[in-house]
Amino acid sequence: MRFVFIRHGEPDYVTNTLTENGVKEAEALKERVIKWDVKDFYVSPLGRAKATAEPSLKALNRTATEYDWLQEFYIPIMDPTTNTEHCTWDLMPRDFTADPLMMDKDRWFDSKIYREYPEIKERALHVYEETDKLVAKYGYIRKGDFFEFKDPTGHVNPASAKDIMLHGTSNYVPRDEDDKETVVIFCHLGITCLMIARLIGISPVVLWQYTCIAPTGVTILNTEKRIDNEVHFRIQALGDTSHLYKEGVKISGYGSFAYTFQG
Repeated sequence: MRFVFIRHGEPDYVTNTLTENGVKEAEALKERVIKWDVKDFYVSPLGRAKATAEPSLKALNRTATEYDWLQEFYIPIMDPTTNTEHCTWDLMPRDFTADPLMMDKDRWFDSKIYREYPEIKERALHVYEETDKLVAKYGYIRKGDFFEFKDPTGHVNPASAKDIMLHGTSNYVPRDEDDKETVVIFCHLGITCLMIARLIGISPVVLWQYTCIAPTGVTILNTEKRIDNEVHFRIQALGDTSHLYKEGVKISGYGSFAYTFQG
């Protein structure tokens, strides 16, 4: 199974919708999404995410389930270097690299900067809980730092540790019904990184500070089933914008402090 995260198009934050280029991005995205066999759609309650999802949903005559917790992870903090207020995950390198807790998957919100804002921890834990609930709807049950797939048909991966050692892979034959299913989530950069961090077991600071997902970037997480239906999530693509290349739409640099390569 795969979970596809789509960042909203180039935003007009004043009106909470899309810019002219953002509308073009959403239309280009539609040409990609309509080719997918999607089991369920989810969307943030914010206008820019809904406007991004609208062309695809309309073309497919589908609706998306709206969850309030999918809105952007925006909790204003004071930047210790610039002494200006901005979003949670926009920090200077000298600051986010100074505290080892920033890279701790279980304690990043207790780092020197973030612990001054208790709402960050409170909301992050809520997003973690809801993320686990979401994937559990499809049979992926958290078991410590990995997941267990509870197949509704009762099918269990028969591979043993011996199979793995002897053959380098399992003898598990995927079931088309589950392994080809796709779930699509239209949301935002910050919340996407937080959800992915929860699923793959890292600090979101790694994704917030070391990756950049351009507007309408497509991020794909596959579920890999191994011994006895043990599962982990693995990134196939991060912020892919091939649909923009194909339709000749300029890739937006929103969320980046570097020139956005158009090649």
